[in-house]
Amino acid sequence: MRETLRYLLGLAGPSGFGSSVTAEQVSQDIYSSNPRNLTAIITGSSFISLSSKICMIIDHFVWFECCLTTGATSGIGAETARVLAKRGLKLVIPARDLKRAAEVKAWIQEETPDAEIFLMEMDLSSFASIQRFCSAFLSLRLPLNILINNAGKYCKKLQFTKDKFEMTFATNYLGHYLLTENLLERMIETSERTGTEGRIINVSSVIHTWVKRKRFKFSDMLNPEEYNGTVAYAQSKLANILHAKEIARRLRERNAKLTINALHPGIVKTGIIRDHKGLITDSMFFLAARLLKSTPQGAATTCYVALSPQLVGVSGKYFADCNESSCSNLANNEIAAQILWRKSHSLVLNHVLQMKKET
Repeated sequence: MRETLRYLLGLAGPSGFGSSVTAEQVSQDIYSSNPRNLTAIITGSSFISLSSKICMIIDHFVWFECCLTTGATSGIGAETARVLAKRGLKLVIPARDLKRAAEVKAWIQEETPDAEIFLMEMDLSSFASIQRFCSAFLSLRLPLNILINNAGKYCKKLQFTKDKFEMTFATNYLGHYLLTENLLERMIETSERTGTEGRIINVSSVIHTWVKRKRFKFSDMLNPEEYNGTVAYAQSKLANILHAKEIARRLRERNAKLTINALHPGIVKTGIIRDHKGLITDSMFFLAARLLKSTPQGAATTCYVALSPQLVGVSGKYFADCNESSCSNLANNEIAAQILWRKSHSLVLNHVLQMKKET
């Protein structure tokens, strides 16, 4: 109840920031001290889907969550990219739709003409596409300081990827798992060479708290017998947090100067909410509108976790409203995190090896 009240009032937490802060505000003081030669990758996509209305009961309040497909070419991903570019970071934006990515690049450079932005093709639902992107990026020999696993997908109906995995889980979790694995050594090498701590950010969601242990079965998430879009989305977001927990543990064992954290960006007001206003009663929309964040506010926690000097050495944590927050008991389960990582590693490795044989 206390956290809900703090959210509604926009009160600052221990970090000095709260739910009402924007990405520009949270990164403003960092501008002068942050090295201007940092390179960041922000995953993106260009398709947008809206779930049927999802009522989330949190601390006795009803929230409407938009389960959006977002990335660096739309929504909070684009706002994150804009602010990071404004703060002097070099950006690499992998996107499925390069035309849409080019529009976002032009939009960013209208404000920051000297922003360095590389656009590269990648479809997070395809292992082959991820492999091609990573090979192309690594061949550029660029440093990599920050990896923001931001893109996400919601599918109302059951869909499968070309690799024959359920679309939501494959895009939101497996794709980011493979991407992170492929780029991890470059990030560690960059941090060792430059002395600057690297950071990985997994964008998750508070909806992960919906998942119960008995529903979190790896084989079922890959190929569910019964499909519920909201459950699949929640499972993928729980997997994002468990991924951060396990990678953080492995990085600590290596004494790597690299951290990984997960976060909930908030429930963000978008054009889709406005377009579907007719589907919601006026009274409920009036309530929901006061609980939703603006896009600049939705990007704040990502920019905070990516750039804040307060978080040096902080790893394996979960953030909301620019402050460390609590996640579900299952999300904190170290054994579940290790099991998920091992099964993911085996699946991805075998699939990539099979692709190499076929080519």
